Amino acid sequence: MKKHIIYAFAAVSVLPAAAQYNQSISVDGKYVPEVFRLDRINSFPKQVKFSLETNPLSYDGRSVPAAFAPSLLPLPATGWRDTREYSDSRGYLDLGAGSWLNSTLSAGYRFIDDRNTTFGVRLQHNSTSLWKPEVSETMKDTRMYRYDESIGFYGSHDFNGKGRLSGALDWHIGNFNYYGYNPQWSSFSDENAPKAPTQTLNDISARFGWQSPYRSDEITWNVEAGVRYFGYRSAYSPQKRMLIGMPDEGIMLERAPGGRETDINLLGGVNFPMSSKSSIGIDVNTDILLYSHPQVDGGYSPVQPDNYGMLTLTPYYSFSRDRLLVRIGAEIDLAFNAGEKNDRYSFLHVAPDIKLDYLAGPVAFYLHALGGSRLNTLASNYERDYYQSPLIGNSRPVYSPLDGSLGATFGPFSGFSAGADFAFRISRGEYLGGWYQQSLNYLNQVAPGLPESVYMDNADRTLSYDYNQDHTCNLHGFSIGIHASYDLGKIIKIEAKGNYQPQNGNKGYFNGYDRPRWTAGISAETNPWSTLKLKLAYDYRGVRNIYTIGNYQGGMISDADVLLSKRLPDITYLNLGASYGITSNFTVWLQADNLLNRHDELLPGLPQQGVRLAAGFGVTF
Repeated sequence: MKKHIIYAFAAVSVLPAAAQYNQSISVDGKYVPEVFRLDRINSFPKQVKFSLETNPLSYDGRSVPAAFAPSLLPLPATGWRDTREYSDSRGYLDLGAGSWLNSTLSAGYRFIDDRNTTFGVRLQHNSTSLWKPEVSETMKDTRMYRYDESIGFYGSHDFNGKGRLSGALDWHIGNFNYYGYNPQWSSFSDENAPKAPTQTLNDISARFGWQSPYRSDEITWNVEAGVRYFGYRSAYSPQKRMLIGMPDEGIMLERAPGGRETDINLLGGVNFPMSSKSSIGIDVNTDILLYSHPQVDGGYSPVQPDNYGMLTLTPYYSFSRDRLLVRIGAEIDLAFNAGEKNDRYSFLHVAPDIKLDYLAGPVAFYLHALGGSRLNTLASNYERDYYQSPLIGNSRPVYSPLDGSLGATFGPFSGFSAGADFAFRISRGEYLGGWYQQSLNYLNQVAPGLPESVYMDNADRTLSYDYNQDHTCNLHGFSIGIHASYDLGKIIKIEAKGNYQPQNGNKGYFNGYDRPRWTAGISAETNPWSTLKLKLAYDYRGVRNIYTIGNYQGGMISDADVLLSKRLPDITYLNLGASYGITSNFTVWLQADNLLNRHDELLPGLPQQGVRLAAGFGVTF
């Protein structure tokens, strides 16, 4: 099946000069703790992703990574679509359907594909529309639906070894409902209960870049320009309503235009070789964020964040000595108008950008001390939570003065490889997202799993909540990870990895809104003969806690906030997949996901589908 998931989309981002210089012996990336995205944990349909960030892989005019193709075999919860291989085929078509009317369609074709020029198109459809989760004992449950459609054009041209010009244009439209809608303190009867709110998102991006050829004795440079529009049709706010003739208060949703965000991105880099083994350089990245929340007459009018910008300069010096590669630099962030009006993000932030990599035969060691500012945008938050709030009120970036890691890898040696790492990160102003569905159900009332009161100032204080994803907290914590694999070729391939990342309030290593303490996965794949492939995978994400801010009154401080958490159920997946190649260009596949039939919440108010069966076929031409 690998050959069907490889060539769906061309990588159009160019590699910074610094990364090109490092690529010969850098060991970074063999295993680094990941930020796990909940909406990618084996969800079906898959999330479509467009990014303005540069791709860590160098551009290949023919072999391209597949960021959009469906998962034909189950992948670990800790990874998604990370297989890349070469394919000679220009076109592909992959179609699949399964339980709950889950469906996926991938298609693409490279119209031009020669030594210097590539131009192609790709299409992607993912949908689900029949599953009805049980979220209420008193009200009628809502059928979940979600449709994601995307189309993209990509191309590149090499100017006779003088450099490569590449570009891409992508459009993704999503239509879905907040299927966990279940207002808990409403006086509505089942017959006249309000329907789950619906949403439409538009995600349009364009990027063009130039990359000079890499030569160790010449100046290397690159420049890119991109723009991305990301916007929602609607925003919903739960409001109290006194219902005439009803003994209790009810809850209604007020609707306003959703948030719209435009990110204009300019980046570039230049590398000056000082010798065959050393160089100096600088990378530059600029983002200008523009916001538009159309206002309405009367009713609900959300606050619109100010437009702002960020300029990042990363000067560095790098050199190699035998098996040692060293890069010493700093990330300098200059912010303009970021954050709330009365709490602006500081103009200047400085963080280290230091990497030491050492290869000793089959063993590699690395020590990295990094950091910097991370933008808080609608588009970036969507990567963590598909059902996020369609508004952003606080544009303050997240600052990490230190993001360090120390690790070692061994192998491959006779098919065996292993590694371990230790990481430590400080995050200032990390956002507490993942609550939007819950906020539609509970307004500021206490949701299940959260405390109703807290003992403060020598008394029990009643709590209220607003579940605002603009709330932040400061974090510091560590991560310990291990991984191992054994590869006997077609006979069997076994992979296992795990992370321990303790979490307790402000102490913790950010790894998603649910901040799990343990993440682990193991998979076994066999290719008993050339036409048949089987894969079994188990994944675990345990001791999960999602945090928010509770407010209490009446203490020594008249109005104070406290960081509180809700325990989420552990996530366990057992998946089985099989594919059979009828011909070299035609393959059929079967997949069974979540065989343990777990309906646990991925985030509050968002349960997952149980056992999912799917079948399909793939054609290359």
